[in-house]
Amino acid sequence: MKKNAVLGVNDAILQRHSVRSFTPEAVSSEDIAALIEAARLAPSSLNSQPWRFKVVQDKDILKRFGEKDISRTQSWLAEAGAIIVCCADISGYVKDSQASAFFYRENDLITGDTMDGIDEYVERESSADAYAKFGASAMNVGISASFMMLRAVELGLGTCWVGMYDEQKVKELVGIDSELRVVGLFAVGHPAEVPVQEHSRKEISEILLP
Repeated sequence: MKKNAVLGVNDAILQRHSVRSFTPEAVSSEDIAALIEAARLAPSSLNSQPWRFKVVQDKDILKRFGEKDISRTQSWLAEAGAIIVCCADISGYVKDSQASAFFYRENDLITGDTMDGIDEYVERESSADAYAKFGASAMNVGISASFMMLRAVELGLGTCWVGMYDEQKVKELVGIDSELRVVGLFAVGHPAEVPVQEHSRKEISEILLP
């Protein structure tokens, strides 16, 4: 697929689909950098930016991603030009949320009841259990992955978000710090399959509440 230099956001949304078959062509370092930059610019709650990324392009390691103990034999992962392991820095999420709240209050950027609500939110997050903190930070990581997906369409690349994997074995395989949590695997490469013509999606009437 050729790069779509003048592709609009709506076109990228319409053209994006999950790709599970890739050509042998490598994903360039420039394209990888463009994807990470798109993720970096994504919004996050209280500007916490809890996303952390591990880019994997080594063919032997990519092959391991497709094996049973890592991904329940999703063998197509070995064909990807790269797998970006998307992680959440939970302690960083809490710390940076607290820093943002302090900055807003000290500089009177947000005041009154709204600021009180932010302080209550940050306090609740800082004292929440690990599962709740992971859910909140993972939501932000998911937003950054969506930005990468749309940028990939513009670059002529195909992607697939993968949520079935053994987290501990993934972390051991690519050397990810034990303090980080893996949110998902982002497979990317040059698509070898014919794009679907239409997405199978619910009708507006099914998702829009009265």
